[in-house]
This record gives sequence, C-alpha cells and structure tokens, in this order.
Amino acid sequence: MQKTKIFFDGNCIVCDTEISHYKRIAPDLFELVDITSSDFDAEKYGLTSENVQMQMYVMTAEGQIISGVDAFSYIWSQLKYYRVAAKTIKLPIINPIAKLAYRGFAKYRHLLPKKS
Repeated sequence: MQKTKIFFDGNCIVCDTEISHYKRIAPDLFELVDITSSDFDAEKYGLTSENVQMQMYVMTAEGQIISGVDAFSYIWSQLKYYRVAAKTIKLPIINPIAKLAYRGFAKYRHLLPKKS
C-alpha cells in the first residue's frame, strides 16, 4: 500500500524539527522525502524543483498533490491528536491568515539557520 509522501526541506531546522516530530509520533504513516537530498528528482513525482523549494508538498496515497497550508491540514488530519488542528486551520477566518503567515515563512525560510 502506498503511503502519503511528505516533501520537506531537510536543511531547514524548523522544517526538519516538525518532520522529526511526525516521524516520532507516527513512524509508519508517512514516506518522508527530503528535497535537499542529492538523489531527489521533483519530476519523478510530477513536481518542479522550483515549486518544492517554495512550499511544502504532500502526495496522498491516491496520488493527489497538496501544497502549503493545505498540506499541513492534510497531514494533521491523518494524526490522531491533530485532527482538531486540521479542522481549525480550514475555518473561514483562520485559513486566509494561516496561508498569509505560511507564505511569509516560506518566502524567508532560506534565512533561517540550517541544520548542521
């Protein structure tokens, strides 16, 4: 059975910390794909290198591509104690604010300390 794939920046300390948390609480639920790995090929997944550098992507087990805040919502909907967060981030007032905040984070993520 296919697993949901999470595409993440393994050099970003914030990104890596969050992904490590998911791996710890649900070790068999996701396939984690580090976009900074030397053998990563975005086109293999129907993505572009430019896009995966701009925001987080998820590929569901069914092959659907989800990005940005919607990707987080999807991930959280799969995790037992995060389902309320997944629903909350979709609320009409919260969702546009979350998307704006995430766009800001993604735009300046390259300025954050790198994982050593």
